[in-house]
Amino acid sequence: MRNTLYKVRRAEPGDAKELARLRWEYQTEDQGAQSQYEFRRQAEAWFRNAIESGQWVVAVASSSSGSLCGCMYLQRVGKVPIPGEIDRAWGYITNAYVAAAQRGQELGRELLDLLIVAAREQNLEFLIVWPSEEAVPFYQRAGFRPASEVHARADDYPPLEMELCGVRTAPVLIDQNQT
Repeated sequence: MRNTLYKVRRAEPGDAKELARLRWEYQTEDQGAQSQYEFRRQAEAWFRNAIESGQWVVAVASSSSGSLCGCMYLQRVGKVPIPGEIDRAWGYITNAYVAAAQRGQELGRELLDLLIVAAREQNLEFLIVWPSEEAVPFYQRAGFRPASEVHARADDYPPLEMELCGVRTAPVLIDQNQT
């Protein structure tokens, strides 16, 4: 049953301030490195640019007052062209959030449904999501399967990953004359 209290729609650049507020709420447990004011100022600009770029579709849930209470993101990831297919891309779904007071009203499913429709409109080849363990059943009910089932061809290998967290410093240069 669809909710009737909230409207699920595509975000517009004017939603950037509210998206920054929601992102702060979602991440408050991990904050400390940056003030709320500074984060929201920078994030608002990022959200506005992301939406305007066309590389991101953001689904939002808003109340009758216009305040946002949920969001979910779809990033279009371009692929290298091959003969006959110049504009190839896949989609990455990320950062699903519904405010605690609005959970259990099917808003998450409506946000996801909007992004799936947007992905089909953009002819994306597939969607990927990295859900938390508790969110796996939610995505499975929507039709997501383990990537190995989706991309199972004889010449395919499982995806490989390299973690780069914490690598935000400049490379260390070694003076060959001192060695």
